[in-house]
Order: sequence, then C-alpha cells, then structure tokens
Amino acid sequence: MDLASTLAPFIVWLASREPDELVRRRHRSLVEQYLIWCRSDRGTAHDRRVRFEYELARQARSRPEYVTAALDRFAEFRAILSATRTVDV
Repeated sequence: MDLASTLAPFIVWLASREPDELVRRRHRSLVEQYLIWCRSDRGTAHDRRVRFEYELARQARSRPEYVTAALDRFAEFRAILSATRTVDV
C-alpha cells in the first residue's frame, strides 16, 4: 500500500466534509498513523482497527474519541469509494 495514494484522496474528500481545520488535521494525522501502523501489524484484518485503537489508548497518545472519530471518517470514505468504484471490463 502506497501511503500517499491512499491518504491524499482521503484528505481531499475530508476537506469537503469537515469545516473545522483543527479536526481535519487531527483526522489526517490519526489516519496516517493508522495506515503506517497497519504496515507492521501481523494480526488479522478483521480486528486491525480495534488493535490500533487499543494500542493508542494504552500509550495514551490520543483521546479515544478522537481516534474513533478519525477512523469512522476514514471508514466512511472507504465505503463511498467501494460503492462508487467502477468495474473495468
């Protein structure tokens, strides 16, 4: 997974959804941390997000509600991409 090709479209999409610049920056930072963390995670994809949230809470690196909100926005973005992706024939 190329971080820039995943993160850049999310940042553009987020700018159209979230008017508060501080929240956008926080979401971007947390999603970026998540994507980087995913590279080294060896667990199943099914519960990867839960492990990441637990890890940040354990380290007290961010407020849990901030992490949840950022990852919820990223999940929303990915769901929209998935629903609107065209099939190449």
